[in-house]
Amino acid sequence: MSPAAAAASFPVIDFSPFFTTGGGENEVEKEEVINSIREACSDYGFFVAVNHGIPAEAMDRSLEMAHEFFDRPSEEKLKCTPPTSDTPVTTGYAKQPDHSPNKNEYFLMFEPASAFNVYPTSPAPFRYYYFFFFFHGRLYRF
Repeated sequence: MSPAAAAASFPVIDFSPFFTTGGGENEVEKEEVINSIREACSDYGFFVAVNHGIPAEAMDRSLEMAHEFFDRPSEEKLKCTPPTSDTPVTTGYAKQPDHSPNKNEYFLMFEPASAFNVYPTSPAPFRYYYFFFFFHGRLYRF
């Protein structure tokens, strides 16, 4: 199956029951969403979330900042690695090992209060958008 065909078959999950008020039927709808997430993660490992309440502008700006960060020279990205190797997991910027078939770069963060997080100084609003998405997710955790 081509990547485009696989992406077209990903489950789409509507989160609107978590953003509307209702009686017992709303609780049933929430449970259906939770079951859909469980099924999607088990069967596909991925799903597309719709009606989640995050403004499109915030998502667009976050994607722009990610591109801006990853387009920087390696020396600059490496400034966003932990100062020591004592961390249980490498947070901040990292790259897959050379022997890995997937050479992706990534930026890993934990909860905002975690002492393990390393934030880039540029783009400047990076930390703000991370806090925004993190707390938005916490607000609607189920």
